[in-house]
Amino acid sequence: MSSYHIAKDGKQTGPFDEEYIRKQLAAGMLDISDLCWCERMSDWQPLGTVFKIDATTGAPPPIPRSKEAIASEEAPLFLYIPTSRLIVLSIVSMSLYEAYWIYRNWRYIRERDGLNISPFWRGIFGIFYCHSLLRRIHEDQEARSYCQPTFSPGSLATGWVVLLIVSNAVSRAPSIAASIISAFIPSFLCLAPVQNYINSVTEKRNPAQKVYGWSSGHIVCLVVGIIVWALLLIGLGAEK
Repeated sequence: MSSYHIAKDGKQTGPFDEEYIRKQLAAGMLDISDLCWCERMSDWQPLGTVFKIDATTGAPPPIPRSKEAIASEEAPLFLYIPTSRLIVLSIVSMSLYEAYWIYRNWRYIRERDGLNISPFWRGIFGIFYCHSLLRRIHEDQEARSYCQPTFSPGSLATGWVVLLIVSNAVSRAPSIAASIISAFIPSFLCLAPVQNYINSVTEKRNPAQKVYGWSSGHIVCLVVGIIVWALLLIGLGAEK
């Protein structure tokens, strides 16, 4: 099956398969006058010409959708939170929130794509699954139809793993001050560009979408972090 690149409003996106393009035409997200190109074509051509849709016939009518399908389309593709929350909770929770962030995004992917995976264990062993998660977010066709990613999934995932390993190594030093310093090693900065992209896609896809609330997972990360910080500060005071 051919994969097509789309040119719309001066921007090029893709590649997308024919089924996805026809759905976008039916939903009104694409117009028959928008241009497309694939490897077997010598030049860009209108979608109406390539897919044999004329102005009188128009795009195929929308397929009747169930309430479940509509709710699924309105839900964000990935974890939609302010980037500031990602940064603050990562520091407060000693990077525990980053594991939750990975878990939650894998959960969105599992539910949307029907994958037989365990998001929980992928969050726990995030160093092994961060690369594949960031690649999935980067290559997601529906997300790309709204906004083109500018981040490098491989570089950011590698940077996150390296900084996490460094942070863990520093925290093992026989000093409470070292544990405090490890909390500020900015592994979260490798996830921030991805969160910015997710937010841009979500805001364009559904401007009325509300950010993900303070779930039990958020509360657990916050409470654990506060307890650990309290113990560290008490221990630091005792050392003096």
